[in-house]
Amino acid sequence: MKLELNPSDYRKLVELTYLGEWLINAHHEPEYSDDEATRVLQKLMAAGPVPGAQKDDETGEYYMDSDWLDRLYDQYILDYDDHVFWDELTERLAGRDLAKQRGVSLEDINRDDDLRELRPLEERYRNELEEHGIERLNLTDY
Repeated sequence: MKLELNPSDYRKLVELTYLGEWLINAHHEPEYSDDEATRVLQKLMAAGPVPGAQKDDETGEYYMDSDWLDRLYDQYILDYDDHVFWDELTERLAGRDLAKQRGVSLEDINRDDDLRELRPLEERYRNELEEHGIERLNLTDY
């Protein structure tokens, strides 16, 4: 395969690949990481000079300088984490409430099948969290 990219496109492709590799591996211990994702990122970075990237003389692996990584973290990863946190929180609280209403376990709630009943509960939590954040959330049995 031959792919021709200008330097800006190549740098963006490296960023996209890094972010994909981060999404796959960031939450795993090293022994459980997807080595193929890391290998592909390394192969891409080795394909040509990338401003802001260097090769470690000891390991032979490429790495991105801290300014570049900090920018990616601030621009993409923090935003992603924030959205996932709030979405997951509203979905899980709604699922918990629906299970409690039905008198079943949380495992008996199926998001696809129960979406009509989950949506109003999710909306209630979404509105609460947008207005008050976690300020009014309490654990009653704690």
